[in-house]
Amino acid sequence: MTTTTDLFYSVWRNRQIRDCIRNNVWRDRVINVTIEYLNDNHRYLSLFAYNDKVEYNIIIRFDIINRDDAIKYTNSKHTGLIDSIHIVTDFPPIVNSDDNVHKVDTEQLSKDSISYFHQGLRILSFPDHLPIGKDTKKLPDSITELHIDSGLYHNANGPFIDMILSELPPQLKKLYLSSDFDINVPTCTLPDTLDVFEYTTTSENFKPFVVPPNKRFQGCLLQVNCDQDLEWVAQHPWVHRIKFGLSYFNSTYVLPSHITHIELHGGKLERGILPVSLTKLNIHFCRPLEAGVLPPGLLDLELHYYDHQLEQGHLPDSLTKLVIRDYDKPLKPHVFGNQLKSLTLVTFNQEIQAQSLPHSLEYLNLPAFTGSFEHVGPLDNLNGLNVNHLHGSVATLLQNVTNIDITTRDIPNKVYLKDTAIQDLYVFYKSLRRYDLNTGFFPSAVQNIEVKGFDINMKGVIPESCISLKSDQTNLNTKLLPSSINTVKN
Repeated sequence: MTTTTDLFYSVWRNRQIRDCIRNNVWRDRVINVTIEYLNDNHRYLSLFAYNDKVEYNIIIRFDIINRDDAIKYTNSKHTGLIDSIHIVTDFPPIVNSDDNVHKVDTEQLSKDSISYFHQGLRILSFPDHLPIGKDTKKLPDSITELHIDSGLYHNANGPFIDMILSELPPQLKKLYLSSDFDINVPTCTLPDTLDVFEYTTTSENFKPFVVPPNKRFQGCLLQVNCDQDLEWVAQHPWVHRIKFGLSYFNSTYVLPSHITHIELHGGKLERGILPVSLTKLNIHFCRPLEAGVLPPGLLDLELHYYDHQLEQGHLPDSLTKLVIRDYDKPLKPHVFGNQLKSLTLVTFNQEIQAQSLPHSLEYLNLPAFTGSFEHVGPLDNLNGLNVNHLHGSVATLLQNVTNIDITTRDIPNKVYLKDTAIQDLYVFYKSLRRYDLNTGFFPSAVQNIEVKGFDINMKGVIPESCISLKSDQTNLNTKLLPSSINTVKN
């Protein structure tokens, strides 16, 4: 008769099955190691095949935080197992005690710095100064992700950085450059494999890049400080996000037609100045908006220091996300279009009039709001709500939703959600004190509940329909819970 133990070992002896189990257990995980740990456990870490680590996104990571780590890395026989190396950005230079300023001791540098990175390394992150040696060989072809930070000692190791940018790894997929990083090479050719490129800088630093045809990088942002920056981006559509410097924006500018994202400070917007291609707009110190000023295809709008009354026609119907950080005027009917899914009004605490919140809303963030939703009616698509005070009228707002996350800082009066259709409920009571739950608070048909900041101190609080409860209450008395619950987590 075959026992469970026999069956286990018969399966485990199959290497393919064993590898599959191991890889799935460690899928999308990072294993942080020291050189000592690597040397002691290399037999076990080597069970992860290189191709499996790539396929299952398993990363063995080593952090270099001092010169001893750099030396140990150079001398270790097992560095080939490492997939990711991160060199801290504040790696201290060697101090010349004869001066009051930091200087690099070049003789000591040649002894302590890294002279090569091993083939098989996939991810590398480092500052543009120590401990990379001036004689370091080019990066291995295996690198697919590269982070270069300017760190505390800006461009302290320029020659090595120049060498990297002059010949980027041919399989590179992701490149991240610090926003205050300067490009000192005449040409930097981006490989065809590159999908992610994040860099915020001026046109002078973007000019050396040679980009494959039809490539556009969402992470590239042009800092516009002069007319030449606008002239450059007009001829280079691979950069389609721009950010104007303080007080530089001028309503007479003709903006390139391919721009999709603009951030600006101040200035008056006039009809026709923003390109029709624009999908995201971020404005600081904006003057009152006028009807027709914002392009009809705009999807994402964020306004800072804006407290002018919004009227119908000020916002395009195309908006799906709106954030206003300083708005505290009444919400009037039909101001927001019927495609709006996410609304954040950081300081808003005024009346919400009837027909002012569209039924399309999925996320409503009013962290200062203490009022009522009595004029709003049901919002059937809502799945996230953040308010300062949770008013009893929220039961009408959530009447037909089945899944909702609620965050609140106060519940001044009892709230009853028992007549709503909610089946999955998460509630976070974000207060220094805890709230004693009352019967009727939870929906009568709820199945899954997760609560933080609440206490269950009486029977009947949790409905019989509930099958799963997660609570941060210490010493929760499970005798107060219905027998229908099969999962209780703290």
